[in-house]
Amino acid sequence: MMKCVYCKKPSIRNLQLSELLGLAKIPRCCAACHSLFQRIQQEDNRHCQGCQKGVSNLDIAQSRYCQDCLTWIARYPNYAFCHRAFFHYDKAFQAWLKQYKFMGDIQLAQTFIVELQELRKRYKSFIFCPIPLSEERIKERGFNQVSEMLKAAGLPFQELLLREKHQTPQAKKTREQRLATPQPFVYQEDKNKIEGKNILLIDDVYTTGQTMFHAASCLFPQSPNKVQTFSLAR
Repeated sequence: MMKCVYCKKPSIRNLQLSELLGLAKIPRCCAACHSLFQRIQQEDNRHCQGCQKGVSNLDIAQSRYCQDCLTWIARYPNYAFCHRAFFHYDKAFQAWLKQYKFMGDIQLAQTFIVELQELRKRYKSFIFCPIPLSEERIKERGFNQVSEMLKAAGLPFQELLLREKHQTPQAKKTREQRLATPQPFVYQEDKNKIEGKNILLIDDVYTTGQTMFHAASCLFPQSPNKVQTFSLAR
């Protein structure tokens, strides 16, 4: 018997052979809670090719990219931008994120360990790099929500960036304020060289894309082969 990390209720399920042999992670979120989260269909042509934002039929007729991505493409013409996410950022995901990130329920880092294991196959040759928090935010929350999820899923990662500037959380900013946010990151020079390597930047939520593009732009001078981005929700 397992206790769901989200609803905290006991849950009974038959283990699969791969789970018994330790070849796959055992889900820590019960089926009822897991059904609350709406998975993004990766090949759905109703979503932007660049960031997976839902777009209207008119947008699709005009371009395969949303207006945000067209702006980023114009600003970073040499960046082969590709962002992917697992879930829609809806009310159910917002409620989960509030309990995890803002109420400090660190056990919820185990909620999506099965999904995160998919990254091993989808990004085999990539170095995983979580988006960092400022020292002030770490002291406030007690943990980096992205790093803790990667640890829970058993995924190796490298902290290639530092967030030097402490700013108002993105969730409390308007769209215009987010897009006007100054560069908060710097590359950690003492880390392993990433020249010629593939990097996957990982965050919890993607909204305007400003955070991810700030992070990616810090890596470009190090001449990586490829930089792509991923988040739990979009």
